[in-house]
Amino acid sequence: METFLHAVASATIILLLTATGYLCAAKGWMGSGAKSFISKFLMTVAIPCMSIYSFQVNLSREMLGQSVRMLLVGILSCALDFFLAFLLGKLLRLPRRRLGIFIMMCAVSNCVFIGLAMCTELFGSECTPYVMLYWTVSTTFMQLGGVSLVRWSGEAGGFSAKMLLHFLRTPTILGTLAAIALVLLDIRLPALVLSYGRYMNSLVTPLALLLTGYIIYELGLKNLRIDRTLSAMLLFRFVAAPAVCVLFCSLFGVTGLARSVYVVEAAMPVVTQTVVAAAEYGADEQLAAQGAAISTLACFVVTPVLMLLL
Repeated sequence: METFLHAVASATIILLLTATGYLCAAKGWMGSGAKSFISKFLMTVAIPCMSIYSFQVNLSREMLGQSVRMLLVGILSCALDFFLAFLLGKLLRLPRRRLGIFIMMCAVSNCVFIGLAMCTELFGSECTPYVMLYWTVSTTFMQLGGVSLVRWSGEAGGFSAKMLLHFLRTPTILGTLAAIALVLLDIRLPALVLSYGRYMNSLVTPLALLLTGYIIYELGLKNLRIDRTLSAMLLFRFVAAPAVCVLFCSLFGVTGLARSVYVVEAAMPVVTQTVVAAAEYGADEQLAAQGAAISTLACFVVTPVLMLLL
């Protein structure tokens, strides 16, 4: 019961911060310019710095050497999620314009903007390296698999080498790779650099949640409708995806904090890049927007229940 109450408190804090972003957007205090700045600042400065700082503070070379199993769990979980989501989409007889969106919504979770904040509240800052390991695998599948499927749904093609090169050059990926390299080489950064990283680290969660609130406002709550497709997606996102993660954690002996972080991350809402990709490539943007908004609101109820089962 204590775990459940702690999870409720954590979800409430995150909901309040998200609601603050929603209110700022509704009042006109936060516009598209602020949204663009926060998003770019997080993805190009704060999150890469957070990755390097958290790996330096929370991981040793010996601990990172054990992360191969965690990477395997992430890779196999994501791969199976994509396959099962494809089968479910075919079973539902979804048209092409919806199928790619459906698969991405089911198989890719919001690891950073919601997931990092939720895990930090639940488990403390020591969970950050595990979040970033999971995110590295998840975002790889999202960029190379999810976005390609959305492009296919929108009849704009599929995977391209240009997408891969762009993905590998993103600051978030480069920051995570740099963080791993520093730990593997046993290089410890000076105290001044770590102090800067600590300040950047502290900015990520509140800014990410303010941005999430703005995005929910932008998506709109008035016209939300849960149809058969969205019901299937919600069941997959909050039941099947974490169950798959539990299965592979058990098979590979991933336990303790790493297991808890992975399962919570697997049960996070639809990643908001789904909406961006749908709009860019001409797929079903309304389905993506509704899925992102509904699943984000639902996760505040689902997470405390999930913590009872962990």
